[in-house]
Amino acid sequence: MLCPRTGTPLKAVKVGGITVDISTACGGVFFDHLELQHFDEKHERRGQVLADHLKQFTPPKIDLNQRIKCPKCIKIIMQRHYYSPKKIIEIDECPGCGGFWFDYGELEKIRTLFPTKADRDNAAREFEENIIHSSQYQGHIKHLEAKEAMAKRIQNIKQVNSFLYLFNP
Repeated sequence: MLCPRTGTPLKAVKVGGITVDISTACGGVFFDHLELQHFDEKHERRGQVLADHLKQFTPPKIDLNQRIKCPKCIKIIMQRHYYSPKKIIEIDECPGCGGFWFDYGELEKIRTLFPTKADRDNAAREFEENIIHSSQYQGHIKHLEAKEAMAKRIQNIKQVNSFLYLFNP
């Protein structure tokens, strides 16, 4: 696999029994689907070991706005999105394989956002509550209800017209 930022070969590194692919050219790291959950919380030793290991590399100047291809799925462009509702750190995720690419320093940053899974779950619930109670969401719900009511009225009119057609061919 090649680094999506520099095009150089990624190096497979085993950390705590899990193999991840790192870029010695830019200090980035690729996690296969579900591997990230073993590295993202502050208390996870393997995450700290990997973050410390990645610090030895000096990242080149890169354009983080440039879309990158998945190192595993080669032809698929990764989606860039915020890691959490806090909208602090953007990461790249492959819609094909579910892998994640973290640029230099991003792993270390996400480890400080939510020290535990409970903290991350609480933040997600809080975000969901804020969305549900927002005026935008409430307006969207009213719009959907109005569309549904209109569809029912149209259906009723069609039924009445069908019934009337039987008597007036």
